[in-house]
Amino acid sequence: QTVPVTLTTKADATNLVNLRDQFKAVGGSRPVPSYQDIITKLVAEALKRHPLLAGRWEEEAIVLPAEDELHLGLAVDTDEGLLVPVLRNVGGQALPDLAAQSRRLIERARAGTLVAAEMQGGVFTITNLGAFGIDAFTPIINAPEVAILGLGAIRREAVVLDDGQIAARQQLTLSLTFDHRIIDGAPAARFLQDVVN
Repeated sequence: QTVPVTLTTKADATNLVNLRDQFKAVGGSRPVPSYQDIITKLVAEALKRHPLLAGRWEEEAIVLPAEDELHLGLAVDTDEGLLVPVLRNVGGQALPDLAAQSRRLIERARAGTLVAAEMQGGVFTITNLGAFGIDAFTPIINAPEVAILGLGAIRREAVVLDDGQIAARQQLTLSLTFDHRIIDGAPAARFLQDVVN
């Protein structure tokens, strides 16, 4: 019952890789944020500026979340199939806390111990096939949400810089599927551009 459209773009992930390397170098007892954890925080910030992408179908209307209700789904591959636990209040959490919550939910999903409440209330989902070497794909919207973001593999590629030089940079493909009944292509493209920036 949706009209799904997918937009795909590349992002320079060099700073993303460097940031994660810094977290790894510090170490400590807390989990190192994954690339997906960092991108999840960025997506929450972008959703504050593009709230329609965080809308949910409720009966015949689209309901927009409050800023403190940016609960993002995390697609997890399990032996029982795909499960989508929900990270609560992503915008209000520090990145280390978000990483710890994400690890807990992934472990519970794979152990088969999630409860229904942990998979409800999401306003936007992020799915990641990068670990499988996939660059771009068409994610399926997790109803009643109106959009989903797919993360591809991070690859070192030759890139032409602004000054015309060629350099090796880390590149990440992002695939945004959205319901065209709710969001037009240009606003969806602006959201994706915001995430990239």
